[in-house]
Amino acid sequence: MNQLRLEADNAVNRAEDAEAKNKKYEQLLLEKDQEITSLQHKLSILDTDLEKAEAKLADSKAAQEEGEHSKTTNEGLVRKIQLLEEELDAAEKNVKETVEKCVTSEMR
Repeated sequence: MNQLRLEADNAVNRAEDAEAKNKKYEQLLLEKDQEITSLQHKLSILDTDLEKAEAKLADSKAAQEEGEHSKTTNEGLVRKIQLLEEELDAAEKNVKETVEKCVTSEMR
């Protein structure tokens, strides 16, 4: 009879230990679920930030390409202005020489 009582007490103790472990694991599971939810929220925020950064990068690249195109166009226009100024100087020199020839020939 004592043997049976001892086995029953041992079984009750094992059951109580198992219930305590089960409760502990349920609490741990709840904590992990909350951690997963928190990490998923952080991930969604980081995904949004990444999309914004990628959009800014695309805008920056487009602006850079536009700037490079404008620079090239500007350099071409500056060169064209230089050529036109050289042509104007040559034309003014030619006009001056022609006027001097006319004045010289009228004096004779």
